[in-house]
Amino acid sequence: MKQRMFKSIFLAAMAVFLMSVAIFVALHAVNMRRDNLRHLNAEADLAAAAAAAGGVAALEDVAPAACRIRCLDADGAVRYDSDPQIPANVRVTRPLSDGGTLELSNSGYTAGHLLLQSFTPLLIVLVLAVALSALLASRASRSVVEPLSRIDFTHPDERDVDEELKPVVRRLAEQNRQIRRQMEDLNAEHDRQERQRREFTANVSHELKTPITSIHGFAELIRDGLAKPEDVSRFAGKICDEARRLMDLVGDILRLSRLEERGQMPVMEPMSLREAAEQTVEQLSAEALRRQVRLQLTGSSGRLVASKKIVAEILHNLTDNAIKYNRPGGAVTLAVAEDDNQVTLTVADTGIGIPQEELPRIFERFYRVDKSHSRELGGTGLGLSIVKHGAACLGAAVTVESTLGVGTTITVAFPRTSQQSPGQSPKNTET
Repeated sequence: MKQRMFKSIFLAAMAVFLMSVAIFVALHAVNMRRDNLRHLNAEADLAAAAAAAGGVAALEDVAPAACRIRCLDADGAVRYDSDPQIPANVRVTRPLSDGGTLELSNSGYTAGHLLLQSFTPLLIVLVLAVALSALLASRASRSVVEPLSRIDFTHPDERDVDEELKPVVRRLAEQNRQIRRQMEDLNAEHDRQERQRREFTANVSHELKTPITSIHGFAELIRDGLAKPEDVSRFAGKICDEARRLMDLVGDILRLSRLEERGQMPVMEPMSLREAAEQTVEQLSAEALRRQVRLQLTGSSGRLVASKKIVAEILHNLTDNAIKYNRPGGAVTLAVAEDDNQVTLTVADTGIGIPQEELPRIFERFYRVDKSHSRELGGTGLGLSIVKHGAACLGAAVTVESTLGVGTTITVAFPRTSQQSPGQSPKNTET
């Protein structure tokens, strides 16, 4: 940087010097030409007076040095030429009484003549100018670079620099603070994701271990002949139940992984949210009947453009949770509403409700509000996580309202046309 600055200042100084010399020579040449014309006019007046008094012969006595005098008759013929070798670059004329013309001329002064005559002084001035420009450029570049080199870019402090550099140091300090905040946020996010990864791994291991242990235990009893004949069928049923639970868990993990990755957008197509809700009600009506819960569906058609598969998963998980965490004789209501901008799905139950302090955590993977009854209720603990990530894929917003002992209402607002891009962060609100 110092060398570039030195070079720039030095070249600028030399350019100014050369321009000054050119202007000086041009102005000096103009001034010398003006003086030369004055001199020629004065000499022409004297020569004209001498020619009028003594004729052409008198011109020999008044011809000035470095000047050429010519006398022309009325026809333009040369009657007298004092020095034909002198070029007539600058000339003046005077009329004579006999009709002839008197002409005085000389070679004059050109820029080239002036440069040749001033070569030695100009060379000395040039050497001095180069030396002075180099000295000033060196000092100027050093005066700019050295204060910059003294700045502590890690911990910039405007008290340590000159007044001119304080705005730069303040800007640098602010940028450092922003970088530190961003690094802290990145580290915090990394720690959070790492913590979630460890928790997810531990939860998956625990959730997988439980059905596998049951399957292994019952199978071992049957294999070793320790099960009574009348218990074999019951043990086989337990094995089937645990295997189904294991398959559900693996399926939910795979679905959640696909939704979280979102490497490519799902297929979007026109659909009716009410028709999708009717299919969900039909699929879960047997489970609702078994748990003595009444299922009902209200609302309009709810036309939108979305992924039918993801919408079906959202409907199934919300409705399944509302049935499981309900009470005998309770109800689950699915309502579809729409306006010009969005289509809204509301799933309301009359179940056990969720404590207010637990609401921010219900979308976490494997999180269950009622842990004591989680096994008998079934499920994998991933349903609401699938709902959250599925809604994010479609650009939908999720809100939750719940009162302990009264029930829970979850609302999903879908845009008419999904504009969610892959990798966009989930857009959910919890209240």
